[in-house]
Amino acid sequence: MDTPSPAGRLGALRSSFQYKLFLRFTLFSALITVVCVTLFVLHQINQNKRHAAEMLRLQAHALADSVRLPLYAENTDLLESHARQALTLPEIRGVEIAAANGRIMVRLGTNAGADLIQQSVQVRGNPLTVLPEAGQGEQRPGELIGEVRLFRGTRDLWREGRRLAFLSVVLATASWLFILFSCYLILKRVTASFNSLMQGLENVHCGDYVSRIAVLSDDEPGRASASLNDLAESLRQREEENRRLHAELLAAMEFEIASKEQLVTINLDLEKEIEQRTQARQELKNLVEQLPMGIVWSDERGGVEYLNAFMTKSFGYRQDEVQDVDQLLALLCPEPEYRERVAGKRRAAIEAWEQGTRVTFYEVNALCKDGTVKHLNCSNQRSGARIVDIMIDMTERELLQQQIVRNQKLESIGVLAGGIAHNFNNALTGVLGYISFAKKFIDPSHNSHELLQQAEKATMRAAGFANQLLSFAKGGAPLRKAVPVARLVDESVQLATRGSNVTYLLDLPPDLPPVYVDDGQIRQAFNCICINAVQAMPDGGTLTVRGRMASTDAERLPAPLCGCYVELSFQDEGVGIRDEHKSSIFTPYFTTKAALGTGLGLATVHSIITRHGGVITFDTLLGKGTTFTLYLPVYCIESAQPKVEADAEREAQQALVSCSRRVLVMDDEEMIRLLAAKVLAAKGYEVTLCASGDEAVAMYGRASKEGVPFLAAVLDLTVPNGMGGKEAARLILAQDPAARLIVSSGYSNDEVMDSYRDYGFCGSVVKPYDSDKLCGVLEAL
Repeated sequence: MDTPSPAGRLGALRSSFQYKLFLRFTLFSALITVVCVTLFVLHQINQNKRHAAEMLRLQAHALADSVRLPLYAENTDLLESHARQALTLPEIRGVEIAAANGRIMVRLGTNAGADLIQQSVQVRGNPLTVLPEAGQGEQRPGELIGEVRLFRGTRDLWREGRRLAFLSVVLATASWLFILFSCYLILKRVTASFNSLMQGLENVHCGDYVSRIAVLSDDEPGRASASLNDLAESLRQREEENRRLHAELLAAMEFEIASKEQLVTINLDLEKEIEQRTQARQELKNLVEQLPMGIVWSDERGGVEYLNAFMTKSFGYRQDEVQDVDQLLALLCPEPEYRERVAGKRRAAIEAWEQGTRVTFYEVNALCKDGTVKHLNCSNQRSGARIVDIMIDMTERELLQQQIVRNQKLESIGVLAGGIAHNFNNALTGVLGYISFAKKFIDPSHNSHELLQQAEKATMRAAGFANQLLSFAKGGAPLRKAVPVARLVDESVQLATRGSNVTYLLDLPPDLPPVYVDDGQIRQAFNCICINAVQAMPDGGTLTVRGRMASTDAERLPAPLCGCYVELSFQDEGVGIRDEHKSSIFTPYFTTKAALGTGLGLATVHSIITRHGGVITFDTLLGKGTTFTLYLPVYCIESAQPKVEADAEREAQQALVSCSRRVLVMDDEEMIRLLAAKVLAAKGYEVTLCASGDEAVAMYGRASKEGVPFLAAVLDLTVPNGMGGKEAARLILAQDPAARLIVSSGYSNDEVMDSYRDYGFCGSVVKPYDSDKLCGVLEAL
């Protein structure tokens, strides 16, 4: 038998009954010992403290009796002598003698510290009244003369406590060890019989039926050991009988096994062949099911044997609805003449394959079960007795290509429109500014004053058209935040249908998540779509808006979307869109309702949705209505970008800028510079002009060094082929953090114009502006 390792013996000891009982007794006795020693030491320490306090009280009374007369006479020298005598007492650290009014007469030693015991005794004069008779009440105390305070140290008490604790711990430890040793001897003798019985049980459990347990006594463990010996003998005899029967059974089975081995080998080979064929067939079927193209198997007579999942999902026809190829072609191509041409192309493709030429592809426009039409690229092959039809769906690829071409066209138009609108705004700024400036020199009763007002209104209307064109062409970077889309849809639908004969139906689930968009821009897009839908139903109808959650993880969304989106569909019951107009509905100024709009609505919607990382699609049937579908990104924590507020300290510094009247105006248009100079000069400002950001930075720095700083600087945001206002503001603020800068631009929707404080500006003025607006911004500083 192998000798157990030290780790094994240690494990056996820890799992033994003797060890567990000894461990519990050890811990219990240790806990009792610690508690008793702690209580004893604490009791003795408290006793010593009370004794020291009592002694201090007696010493304080003795000192009070000795200083009564000197304290009454306020003899400081004698009081100090008594105090020094009291300070010579053991552990007395401080003495204070105070008069009745609280004035300290004598203070010796120290009276501060957390380890001092204080005792105060009032010093009263002896009463002058006659002593009362016995039983006639207590004597009244004399007049208060003062107070005596003694401060005693506790170092001797702590020293005595530590000594007492050490002796107690030593004695308790010795007693605890003696008790443990006695307990170990008693437990060892008590558990000897149990250990012998456990050893016998382990032998029986391991199959050793020969070893016997020594019976050491006639008590319960002894009688259990004897019974275990009898059980081991019975098991030994039964094991011998089982071995004999087992040998006979093995001899009988050997013949049976030998006769079946050959049959088993044949069955295994057959099962392996069947499994390989089944696996190959299943793998081929899985591959065909997952192919992104339609697969149809048919026999020589044209009977359809198999349709893969792509055919069922894309076209909507189940296999039990399609019996043969002719029936399938009748469903996909309902027009007889077109169906006959497709059938001829199919026969030619099969013949080309049989003759060994390369695969021939032909195009088919197939009608789905839901009424939509898909553009397919088809080919045919022969596989044994089967004919395989392969159908590749090119619809989404063509739509994506059309969308790419449309986006490129819109982008090109947007660049052109943005440049035109910006230059137009610059020109309008001069026109509007000079008109408003001219009005100031004409009396309101003059006939020309009303003409100038009409010209000013016409100019503002032209500016509105320019801003609408800018909104389509460029706009600003969306200032995104979490927006509940249901509220915006409800407001836009109510606004568009108010006063019309169009009703609306909202199907928006309450758990629709918020979208991560610019509130104002998306509101403008919704308004344009709803107004367009109402205009498409002049005779009335219902505008239905539906919303749901869509994700690329669960379904296919229009390219290039990826992630989670809110899908909103706006369905009207109008006249629909003609096929020749479908490619132009997002083109600026294209409209079929010239009397109702300018043609910028849907172009602006497309621009806004695209800037938000979304997609807009449409589906229309002539005479049945149109459905516009918008995909907007869902709000999540990672996508939320915190907006940094303007620095309060910098604004406070700006408030301390010298109140001079010098103003710097930077603009690339000479007409605007001259207008600003005349307008501001009429208001008493001293104006300095420049045409680029480089000149503005240099002039501002030179003025600061010469000690004649500018009150403010009006910077044009966009300067062709030069430094604009954004970069110039950064360089000026690097020189003077307290600079007062005003941004000016014809791009009213630019991000800098929306959040000018984030870029260091104190104000903004949108072109075209009149003289009052420019002066008002300066006066606000």
